[in-house]
Formats: sequence, structure tokens, C-alpha cells
Amino acid sequence: MSDKMKGVEPAKSELSPKPREQWGSRFGFVVATAGSAVGLGNIMKFPYMTGKNGGAAFLLVYIIVMCAVGIPMLLCDFLIGRNGKSNQVASYRKLTGNNKFTWMGYLGIFSGLLALSYYAVFGGWMLYYMVKSFGQLSHLTTSDEVGAFFSSFVSSVWGPLFGTLIFLLLTMYIVTGGVQKGIERASKIMMPVLLAILVVLIFRALTLPGALEGINFYLKPDFSAINFSVVAAAVGQVFFSLNVGTTGMVNYGSYLSDEENVPKATAYVALTDFAIAFFAGLIVIPSAFAFGLDPGQGPALLFVTMPSLFAKMPAGGLFCFLFFVLLLFASLTSSVSILEIFVPFVSETWPEKFTRKKASLLGTIICMILAIPVSFSFGIWGDVRIFGMDIFSLYDNFICIIAFPLIALSTAIIVGWIWGKENVKNAITNHGTLSNRVNNLWFILVRFVCPVLLLIVLLTGFGVIK
Repeated sequence: MSDKMKGVEPAKSELSPKPREQWGSRFGFVVATAGSAVGLGNIMKFPYMTGKNGGAAFLLVYIIVMCAVGIPMLLCDFLIGRNGKSNQVASYRKLTGNNKFTWMGYLGIFSGLLALSYYAVFGGWMLYYMVKSFGQLSHLTTSDEVGAFFSSFVSSVWGPLFGTLIFLLLTMYIVTGGVQKGIERASKIMMPVLLAILVVLIFRALTLPGALEGINFYLKPDFSAINFSVVAAAVGQVFFSLNVGTTGMVNYGSYLSDEENVPKATAYVALTDFAIAFFAGLIVIPSAFAFGLDPGQGPALLFVTMPSLFAKMPAGGLFCFLFFVLLLFASLTSSVSILEIFVPFVSETWPEKFTRKKASLLGTIICMILAIPVSFSFGIWGDVRIFGMDIFSLYDNFICIIAFPLIALSTAIIVGWIWGKENVKNAITNHGTLSNRVNNLWFILVRFVCPVLLLIVLLTGFGVIK
């Protein structure tokens, strides 16, 4: 392995003019990073993906894929970040000693801005639902009524845009505070509250009459339901859930100290992420079965089915409010990490022009502009099609089908085939100062298994494999 492959310093313009901030503690890193991973992918997508793909059969495959692929790839991102100790563009340059893979950092930044723009639109909807939980929403008892309520709001012009702006300003406020005083402090508050709300909602869901059928569907696997499409769906969900391929985890890893036990911290993050997804399933799936609803009907389960379900419960307004607070916190912890993809790149590349506050404001303005077409695509621009897709689908497909899987695949190739086993070992153990060693099985997974599965996700997304 040549010296240049062992890591070179990034260009001067990409170095921070002062020592880079670090996480205040492992707990702070874990809750912030788990919060980054926890989002709509866990609370919204995981339950309906489980309902759509055989219940417990999907859950079992998901766990296997999480251990065999998700955790190894998440560890790769953290190692690249800690090795670089800078924004993702500079970290990829330092890793390879050239600019061949810096495109991954730029693609991650661009994709992150697109993702945050539609995340913010959904966040605005959640704020509106929270406000209406004890009012108009609590009096709508059928899915048709809630559907009409939902359609009326999202198709309007100013209400959704105002909610989007509020959500982005909340995100900017947290990111402006920095790593310890902003992101870490907010995550230490939001994540425990999120878990507490989950526990309350789980207890309510599991005590509903008829919930037992849903519990059996969720926890007793029918092995005959496992097929190629279920495996492909589980792989895609794992990467979506853990934020692998976003470059956000590379950025979070760059704030790790050299003394941190990265494999152990990675395991904690993955376990927390899975636990919240699993708990979300315990809320949604038994509740859906209790009221004779289809748990695999897709995103409508979030904004249409669940409110109509809560309306039929005692104290339904309270549970509806708590549910959307849960969604808001999950979305905020993710949106913070997405904006953080953009902010250090700008503030470290052009430190003489952009402080963290100015970079946060710039990112917020860009996302607000990008969010306007997304919001309008559910209303006045609903008939607009680009490449046969509405604007939201165009954003989402580019991110989930092209950008993130491509970055993740390239990461596996870099770590497994270019960086080299010895350099990876040194990165994990900080050149032998920690007791952890590179696990041969882990390296084989990164080198062979992860690229194959990621390639399948890409080909499935493009319709080559069905």
C-alpha cells in the first residue's frame, strides 16, 4: 500500500481554522447519531414495509440484514469520518490521497439538501396535525373524512409552506448551536422524550381489543413468505433506516475522538435505531389489526389511517397529539443531521466568508426554495410531471434509487478494496491504542457481501431486477 493511500492532508481551504469540535460523550454521540438514523424511515416506513412484506418474516430478514450488512456499512462511514476529521469531501480526499472519490461528498451534500426539502414539508404537516389533534381532527372518525381533511390541507398554498418554514427554522436553530451545545444537547432531550412517548403508545396499542392478531402477525414468522422481493425490501429499508449512503454518518464520525471505541458505539447506534423501528411496529401493526385496517397500505397509514384510528379511542386527541409529537421529534433529529451535512462543508471550505450560523442560514434558505415545488406537487402543481414523475417522486427516486445506494456501494469498494485491511485496522484501533481488532468476517462482509447486495438494490431500483 503506497503512502498516499494511508491518508494525506486535505487542501488548506478545507481545513477548519480552529480545532474541530468533538462529541462531549459517547452517550451524546449515540443519541445524536441514533436520532439522525431515526426518522420517518423508522416510524412511518418500517411498519408499513413490514405489513406489506409478510409481517414477522420481513422482521426476521430485516434483523439478519441489519447485522450482516447495515452495521458493517455504518462502521465504514464512521471510520472514514474519524480518519478525515473534516467535512465529507475532505474526508474522502484524505482517505484516498486524491480527488477520485470526492464526488461522493458533493453528491451527498446535494442529495441531503433535496432530502431535507421534502422532510421539511412533512414536518410542516406534522406541526399542523399536532395543532388540530384536539380540535377538528379529533372529530373525524372515518378514513374518508380524515383523507378529505388531509387532502384539503396539503393542496392549499400557504399553510403547508408556513409549516415547512417553521420546521426548517427549528432545524437551523439546533444546528447553529454547534455539535455539543446544539445537536448533542437537543438530541439528549428529544430522544428520551421520543422513547417515553413510544412506551405510552405501545401500551395503548397492545391493550386494544383485537390487537393480539396483529401481534402474532408481527412476531410469529411464516417462513414461506420469505422470497427475493422480501430480502430486497429488507436491504433497502436497512440502508434507508441507518442513513447509510447519505454521507451524514461520515460527518458525524468526523466529530469522534481518537479514544472512542468505534465498533462498540456503532453497535449502540444500530441497536437504538432498530429498537425504535421495532417499537413503532408494535404501535402501528396491532392498532391496524384491532380496527380492521391494512397495515401495509403505505404512507397513508401515517396521516390518514392513524388519526382515524385514534379518533375511535378514549382520549384519542391526546394519543393523536403524542403520535405526531413523536413523528416531529424523529423528523427533527434526522433533519438536523441532514443540514449538518451541508454546514461544515461550507464553513470549513470558506471559513473567511461563512461562520456556522451563516452556513446554517444559507442551507435553510436553499432548502426552503427547494421545498416549494415539493409542497406544490401535492396541490397546485399536482399535474406537473418530469420524466413521468411528480416533483416529490422525482426528488425521492433520485435520492433513494440513485444517490444513496451509489454512495454506499462506492463506500464498500473504497474500504474493502482501496483503503486496505491494514489501514482499516489502524483506523479502528487508532494504530493499536485500543483493544479492538478488525474482525475478518466484518471485512469479508464489507468486501464481498455488501457490494453485491447494494448492487442488487441499485438494479432493483432501476427495474433491471424485479
